[in-house]
Amino acid sequence: METRYKNRRILKYVSILFSLFVLMNFVSCSNDESCDYDVEDDGFPFACSEGMDVAFLIDYTGSMGGAIDGIKSSVAAIANTIVTESGGDYRLSLSIFDEQPEGNLPAYAAQTDYVSLPAGQKVVNSTFATRDQYLTMMEKFGTNNKTSFSNQLAKLNGALSLGSGVGSPEPGGLLFNELINNSFAGNWRTTNITKLAIIITDAVAGGDDDIANGIDDTYLASLAAKANLDGIQVILVSSLATSNYEISLVDINNGGLKLMNANLNNVGTDIIKLIEDICVNNEK
Repeated sequence: METRYKNRRILKYVSILFSLFVLMNFVSCSNDESCDYDVEDDGFPFACSEGMDVAFLIDYTGSMGGAIDGIKSSVAAIANTIVTESGGDYRLSLSIFDEQPEGNLPAYAAQTDYVSLPAGQKVVNSTFATRDQYLTMMEKFGTNNKTSFSNQLAKLNGALSLGSGVGSPEPGGLLFNELINNSFAGNWRTTNITKLAIIITDAVAGGDDDIANGIDDTYLASLAAKANLDGIQVILVSSLATSNYEISLVDINNGGLKLMNANLNNVGTDIIKLIEDICVNNEK
């Protein structure tokens, strides 16, 4: 089990200052606007038919059981949509985020499907005095890996007990940071393909302190800037009417989409529609 970020707060503020500088060179864009700046080259966004890397980031806290079961029941249709849109050139990853009171282990900590994961796929962040964040990579990017992805997804809220969470904010932003800055799912491909990060949650982002405030807004904006640089489009699926993910991440992400007020217990069809919409938009 890997513990990181011993000096996270210092690094976080340095990252934020750098990213704010980057943000000044970008045009903010919403779902109804287009951006004038380039990502990777003048061809962005790239057609899904050129290939797809799709990362699923799932809130694994106590209130998400119904949503996870809904995704599991639709996994074949979701995966087949990606296979079809990508022309068979796709890679999938699956990761989960959870939070516990400091020193408390999640229910799944001693279970085989968690223990057997490589150490590099388990991050336990304990930088804040009263909270620990558990960030877990269930399935790294793999070529045409819908079978192993589906097998790992099937373990959630099943063989792998559901997590807990403490307060309402959850550490999804920290997990997204791992994916785009620390190759937590493996490296995203650098070729001109569609790269998607799909965040599914019923809470706002709270960083390492379980509190959602302006620091988290700035942190999410820094992640949006990095995603824009890397050509990663964010899809947010949330049961909330609004959230800091929406305002500070998706709304300044180039080509991102969001679904708010989502019925997370029946979310499979919504995820498919959002992926299809991204692919239609990317063809324009």
